[in-house]
Amino acid sequence: MKLFTVISVISLSIITLTFEANGKEIIQNETRETFNTELSLTLLEAIEIAQKEALKWNKEARLYFGISVDRDAKQTGMDGRRKHWNFQFGTPGKKDLYFISMRDGEVWKTKHFPNELDSMPKNYFIFNIEEFKYDTPELLKNGKKITKIYPGDIFAKGYNFGIKKDPDKNIPLVMVIGWNETKKSMIYLLFNGITGELEERFEREQYKN
Repeated sequence: MKLFTVISVISLSIITLTFEANGKEIIQNETRETFNTELSLTLLEAIEIAQKEALKWNKEARLYFGISVDRDAKQTGMDGRRKHWNFQFGTPGKKDLYFISMRDGEVWKTKHFPNELDSMPKNYFIFNIEEFKYDTPELLKNGKKITKIYPGDIFAKGYNFGIKKDPDKNIPLVMVIGWNETKKSMIYLLFNGITGELEERFEREQYKN
């Protein structure tokens, strides 16, 4: 999946269980519910839980893509943590996709989608989470020092976060997602998860007059 395709689906994934695998859109309707647990996780904490679940499905499972989900009535993510996450796992050289949805810091739903991914080599997947030296709390602080980025108030409330692999550079990219001051464009900051360096910054307009 190319970077622009991933970014195109981020806005949908943040608010629903909609996600895209190489141009194929998979949609599951979600009923908004109130949970008792108030457990928020950093990106790496959420990945650790999701990865353990994915390995139950397939011992060769590797992380392909992940994004926080906007289900809260109030702004969240202000400290680099979110309660709700969606993750996609696959296996190099195979076409299977394993979807994990987390709610209130715990695994909520899982589903296996056969033949949803193109058969891709290892450089499209994230292998060693242990190599990450930077997590979302630190990268959010760094992002605020680099540029003016604001929390969302209606759609994509607060700050959202995600992860993907840059297959060309063979590096993991941690995404910090917020808004510009007018709240008309979303700002995407893509950091190298190992070095903490900003690899890319861009804006995408969400509302038009």
